[in-house]
Amino acid sequence: MIDLQLNYPIIEEQEQRVATLVAEIMQTDLRRVTKLPPYAGLDEHRELAANWLAGDGDAIDNERVLLCAGGHHAIAVLLLGLGFHSHRIAVDPLTYSNFKVQASIFNIELLPCAGDEQGMVPSALAEACLRQKIKAVYLMPSLHNPLGTVMPETRRHEICEVARQHDLVILDDDAYGFLEADAPPSFAVLAKERAVSVYSFTKAVCPLTKVSFLTVPRELSERLCDVIRITSSGASALFAEVVCRLIQCGELSSFIAAKREDAARLQKLAGSALQGCKIRAHPTSYHVWVELDGKPAARLAAELKSQGILVSSSDAYRATETVKVNGVRLALGNVRNPVILERTLEIVRNGILT
Repeated sequence: MIDLQLNYPIIEEQEQRVATLVAEIMQTDLRRVTKLPPYAGLDEHRELAANWLAGDGDAIDNERVLLCAGGHHAIAVLLLGLGFHSHRIAVDPLTYSNFKVQASIFNIELLPCAGDEQGMVPSALAEACLRQKIKAVYLMPSLHNPLGTVMPETRRHEICEVARQHDLVILDDDAYGFLEADAPPSFAVLAKERAVSVYSFTKAVCPLTKVSFLTVPRELSERLCDVIRITSSGASALFAEVVCRLIQCGELSSFIAAKREDAARLQKLAGSALQGCKIRAHPTSYHVWVELDGKPAARLAAELKSQGILVSSSDAYRATETVKVNGVRLALGNVRNPVILERTLEIVRNGILT
């Protein structure tokens, strides 16, 4: 079975480097990384994380950064810690499939707000707030999944103003933002009094590194630390050490640059193999969105599965049943052989156009 659903891009030399680092740490710092760390993470890891997240922008207070056991864990911590159970959260009409699952577990109602080529439309969010009691807005502003949109900074400021007017928490899920070389500041920087941002490393490095940096308003740190304590007892000190060493020596930046180049190459391959299809994608993204004219997405997905190809239909991403979208997401990061990927995409293209 060829998997175009999962999207954990791995470059061989990066995977080997992580394995080497793990072995080195286990030999030289075994006692430190096997002890239970503070629930928010070791102080030196939090400081390094804050500097990494700030980049060339405004400094981020170390106390605002918490370490979690991956992106999904960080989102679960927020949903639990901020009391979102049985509340409403505004989302894009097409939103992250696993966030939908998490919301369902917490009995959260998702309210889709219209978007355009820049992301969620602020007036649509404001109108939704007037109609319904909404507690938060969940966004993937830096390379949306599945559409590939990067929300410009002006639009982000407009969303922040709506959030302030209606007292919304902004949930910024930054799983793919590392693929955008010039990403605007996160919402946690633009609205530090009400926004939280999740920066995960399972895609930026590899699935082994179940670590994420969670940036929150300082007054929420203690409460969310309690949730981290009861859900995971903190992120793995071993994997946090791996990520922090990669940051310190500059290798993480090199890893990310290499993945952008790799994604750009795969996007060109996909654009060629999918000629004639209505595709939407970011030039350095590992996924492609294909809009379908007639054939239902679920039917196409079933047909391709019978041929040994897994794709994600729009049903997985539609925020609610009322969202009328028909398309498939094709993940490019799992199939490392370009010849196999090209042939697979050509089969997908034939399924779409026939």
